[in-house]
Amino acid sequence: GAQQWPIGLDSFFQPRRAAFWLLVIFLALGAFSTFKMFAAGYRVVPVTVASGVFLWSLYMLPFFLLFHLLDLDEEHPPLGFAMAIAWGGLAAVYLAMPANRAVLGLCAKLVSPTFAAEWGPAVAGPVVEEFLKLIGVVLIMQIARNQFQTPHSVLILGALSGLGFQVVENLSYTVNSAVYYVTNSQLAPVAHNFVMRGVLNGAWSHAAYTTVAAFGVVCFKFRRDLSLPLRVLLAMQYFLLAWALHFVWNSPLVNDWIPGNGLASMVVLTLVKGMPAVIAVWLIWRVASRSESRHLQAVADHFVPERELIRGDERRRLGAPLRRLAVRRKLARRYGRRAGRLKGELQRAQLRLVLRAGEKGRGAHTRALEHRILLLRKELDWLTARAPAQATGPAPLPEA
Repeated sequence: GAQQWPIGLDSFFQPRRAAFWLLVIFLALGAFSTFKMFAAGYRVVPVTVASGVFLWSLYMLPFFLLFHLLDLDEEHPPLGFAMAIAWGGLAAVYLAMPANRAVLGLCAKLVSPTFAAEWGPAVAGPVVEEFLKLIGVVLIMQIARNQFQTPHSVLILGALSGLGFQVVENLSYTVNSAVYYVTNSQLAPVAHNFVMRGVLNGAWSHAAYTTVAAFGVVCFKFRRDLSLPLRVLLAMQYFLLAWALHFVWNSPLVNDWIPGNGLASMVVLTLVKGMPAVIAVWLIWRVASRSESRHLQAVADHFVPERELIRGDERRRLGAPLRRLAVRRKLARRYGRRAGRLKGELQRAQLRLVLRAGEKGRGAHTRALEHRILLLRKELDWLTARAPAQATGPAPLPEA
């Protein structure tokens, strides 16, 4: 029979669900603990804390700009993403600190202090931190159970939970290094930690690991063609992969492979340890994009069959943000910036229409979007039709 689509979305305010209260309680505890920790540091090294907060806040800006550039902020609920950052930066860090100390203490007692110093971070970090960051993803999905309908939305939850953890952890390292290792400048620890932990290590740190672990949640949620035991096995497999990537990063396992102690050796070692995480995230994103494309095309075909609203190629690109970006750039090069901007507005309006129709069906609440799509289409078609002499390419793009 015809496919049935869910109508309406859960709110993030769900006081009748235990996940809501778990999230609220641990966010509150984490916020209090974090404020107390940085307030104590501010009394000793105020310049370090103020400049560190400013710089590490700016560090998140390129991630947000990337999400906007790929229209991911249109596809998925912004409040859920803010909650993911807050969980990673406040609750997960708050819970991880005593847990990490406990695991390091066990390593020292059960094996040796030397083992705890060399291998303790590789034992404690992946087990404790990957679990806590991923728990936040699951809690948020349990609060608003039908808000996250696509693989991308779950992966971004994971990435932002990891990003929040990464930023607050790095800020705490920055402040602690200024407090416990006295230097002539309060700005030197900020610059050092930002370069080492942000620039050199940032691309393959917590955001990448939690994205990998979140793909296990994607498999569990969306692979309904598989049996429950197989879906659990897939989820465990990707959690173990995230654990392994984090373990290798924290361990001294490959440190002796790279000779020398200079900056060049450090960069090479960083690449050797970090690139597997980048490759894993890239492959996972490609698989998720194919699933996302199928889902959004099905919703568009069901609710928005009119070709004047969404043409054929545009339907196939609905779940492919990189392909949509490539089309915008090609139009901008061929017909000017205005054409690229109009195409971007058209793509975002189409995404909003498909998602809003999938949530609530077509009706009065979608008419303004439908009208805007038709106006943008008319203006873009007029612009591309009248500017062939300015074109730098051999022929106009199909389905502009």
